[in-house]
Amino acid sequence: MTDDTSPTPVFAFADELQSSGQHCATIARAKAQGFFRRGFVPEVDDPTATVTFILFEDKTYAVTAGHVIDIFKAAAIEDGCDPEGYFVPVAPGVAIGPSFVRPPGNWPTPDPDIALRPIDSDLPARIGKKAFALVKGADPEFPVPYALAAGFPTAAKEKRKDPQGERLALIGVHAAAEGVGSPDSDQVQFWSEIPDRPLISHLSGMSGGPVFWSDGTAFGLLGFVKEALDVRPAPGVETLHAGPKVNFICQRSSYETFAVWAEFADREFLRQRALLNERIAKGT
Repeated sequence: MTDDTSPTPVFAFADELQSSGQHCATIARAKAQGFFRRGFVPEVDDPTATVTFILFEDKTYAVTAGHVIDIFKAAAIEDGCDPEGYFVPVAPGVAIGPSFVRPPGNWPTPDPDIALRPIDSDLPARIGKKAFALVKGADPEFPVPYALAAGFPTAAKEKRKDPQGERLALIGVHAAAEGVGSPDSDQVQFWSEIPDRPLISHLSGMSGGPVFWSDGTAFGLLGFVKEALDVRPAPGVETLHAGPKVNFICQRSSYETFAVWAEFADREFLRQRALLNERIAKGT
């Protein structure tokens, strides 16, 4: 007799990574429509993503996936309210103004799926979060055998009632999987079959969340979630693996890579902010 069920993957992560969700949060459009009814708090069905807070060389940055900002901006243009800011709804909530900037790739590497901007150093603490400090030399051995992603899926938002009325619950997720990507690539895929379907299985919205490596004791930032796929394929979608799985793609970021991104962001953010202020002054 053979047992064809997939064993539960066992990974060894540093204890500190149990609280890795403190370094990221839900990010949404700061939509003006309905502001007087519920402020900038998104509706439960509104598309949202994840923003990560990074401390680098005494400066703090908000980082998310580049395609997230592209999607938010396209929706704002369609609604006729571009330029538009962003809102992190974890209580008490905080607005992050434009512009997130897209750093270029180092040819022939394509542009990374990353958008970031400098922020006030105390912004994460205002919402009970903490920026993750990048440390030079905290590098894993490649290929990375497994990794842990953190984030806040769109489908994990819930309406809950309390004595003060209705509130939006933002539920965080940790996803761990084995590495299957090339060690030389700027993007690495992590994939593992799991025996049971978890309570939260729609992982869209984790884009922009941090991805960590660990050997059980040491740990560090490997990069940011580019894409997190659903635990089960959607009905009608053909796949070689019908069972539940954890599958996400990481946009890699070393200390040296982030240094290039941060230098670009410091310069480009100021340029784009000046252009934005000029546009607003002209009423265009």
